[in-house]
Amino acid sequence: MKLKLNILILLAFVGAVSCRKEEVTQFPDYDQNWLVVNDNPADPATHSSYLFFKETGIPLYFNDTIGSQQRVDVFGNTYTHYEKLSFNYSLGGIQVGAPPMVNSFTYCAKSDVPAAIDFLKNNIIPVLPKGVYVPSILLVENLSSYAFGQYAFKGFNTVLIGKVSTIPGMSATVFRSYKAAILRAIFTNAVLNDKYSALLTSFYNESRKYSTIIDTYNLGSWTFSYNINGLPAGVTPSFNALGFLGSDPRNSSYTPYTTWMDVSMFLEAAFSNSKADFQRTYGSYTSIMKKYGIITQILENIGYKVQ
Repeated sequence: MKLKLNILILLAFVGAVSCRKEEVTQFPDYDQNWLVVNDNPADPATHSSYLFFKETGIPLYFNDTIGSQQRVDVFGNTYTHYEKLSFNYSLGGIQVGAPPMVNSFTYCAKSDVPAAIDFLKNNIIPVLPKGVYVPSILLVENLSSYAFGQYAFKGFNTVLIGKVSTIPGMSATVFRSYKAAILRAIFTNAVLNDKYSALLTSFYNESRKYSTIIDTYNLGSWTFSYNINGLPAGVTPSFNALGFLGSDPRNSSYTPYTTWMDVSMFLEAAFSNSKADFQRTYGSYTSIMKKYGIITQILENIGYKVQ
């Protein structure tokens, strides 16, 4: 009798549980896609950014805080999360040596945004091949970066573009350098793709071949006389003779600290000079011309036509 009673109690419990509505745990969408631009027709800058996003697929901002969300911490306390663009590292996240970084920046005026967008639509977007990914663009005014100056910087999920208020009044020379810096920031990751590893190895080795003692990258110029042993007889060791366009931007006494800095310097030079101009400037340096040929070959394979 006791056994039957236990069975009946168990069946009643199972029935009650099965009849209860299933509870569903809902998790906040903490992993939402933040890289979007929402329209605000009442704000001309935001509306221009929205139209640019709809036309190109590239989110464009003039503030590095791109959204907010109510969240709950592990103690059950509610707080507001602010999503910010990340530009604390560059070029695929390489952090060896002295990595590039943004030292400081200031927001641009909203009134400068439409003209900056026109510049991008007329001068940058038309030359971007389909395979070159631009996660987002952040327009700023005063930009100070370690390694890449004040015009453009490639961060983790955005490309910072500085000096936007000066675009309409730029001279032809400054305009060319400005455009080249932006293209360098956009293209570097695409050029450093693993599919070009063999070509890039040849690029690096063109400078490394001049020493059997030490790596020619991150090499102090005062050591050239006793570390460089592969130059032709009578050729004085110099940055150009070793196949470098110059010293590392962060230290005028050293060759480029890393191979990707070397690539970046050649990219910017390729974007700011025609082939004929580059030849006139560096034609007497065999290794520079060989490395330039490799970089232009990669760019043209990506889909960018070097003039």
